[in-house]
Amino acid sequence: MSLGHRVYVRKKYIDIYRELRTDKPSSPRIFKENKDLFTLCCTIGFNFGMKSNELKNTEMLLWSGTLDEHQDTVLKAIAIKSTKEKNLSILDNVEDVYRIAELYADHGMEILIEELLKPYIKEQEDGTLSIVYNEKADLLKAIIHYVDSLKEESNPFD
Repeated sequence: MSLGHRVYVRKKYIDIYRELRTDKPSSPRIFKENKDLFTLCCTIGFNFGMKSNELKNTEMLLWSGTLDEHQDTVLKAIAIKSTKEKNLSILDNVEDVYRIAELYADHGMEILIEELLKPYIKEQEDGTLSIVYNEKADLLKAIIHYVDSLKEESNPFD
């Protein structure tokens, strides 16, 4: 099985991905794998109709081959919907599909931080962001409520 393409996120956010999938006494595991949070961030960015212009100072987060069938379909649908022609030709260049997903996920993470994670975020000296839990159960509840409210607001594929 091929690992696929490398999928990147800004180094600034890498610790957030790691913290939210780690289960330890100081913090709950909220996402099973990085791909789950990445897909959520991508859909949030797309739902808000915004993506970053470019990614700088990145770190590899995952291989595209680790995405399950549903996640891969969501990322491909977002890539198709985001092109001006709105046709399937974007699927001919898989690398472009994941670059589009990275840009939406980057902006989606910015939105997630601003609207939800800000009370739990601490900026490190090197500019990276990490999660600091005050009430660990509260963050999980907040994420569930936030995602549920997005579902009710609109369907980005209509």
